[in-house]
Amino acid sequence: MPEATDVTCPCCGATLKVDPETGSVVWADQKRAKAKDLDELVDRVRSQRSVLDEKFAQSVKRNQHQREILDKKFEEAKKRAAADPNPRPLNPFDLD
Repeated sequence: MPEATDVTCPCCGATLKVDPETGSVVWADQKRAKAKDLDELVDRVRSQRSVLDEKFAQSVKRNQHQREILDKKFEEAKKRAAADPNPRPLNPFDLD
């Protein structure tokens, strides 16, 4: 298995570890510029908070949709099991 390759982003200077087989980023080491004053730090925290809130809302929405899909699959499996003419399989311990 080939090892991940280190690549430097030309835009932000972040170091990325890229998997050569899939081409996906395995690890990103982002370098942040130092803040000049307290107000800039507060603005950064607020912007990160909004991004995290958006990501959380997306994951909640995705999980709700996933639950609906799993419920539908379960109901379909119950219908098929009820309509199946074959009885339960024999238990090997009952054969003795």
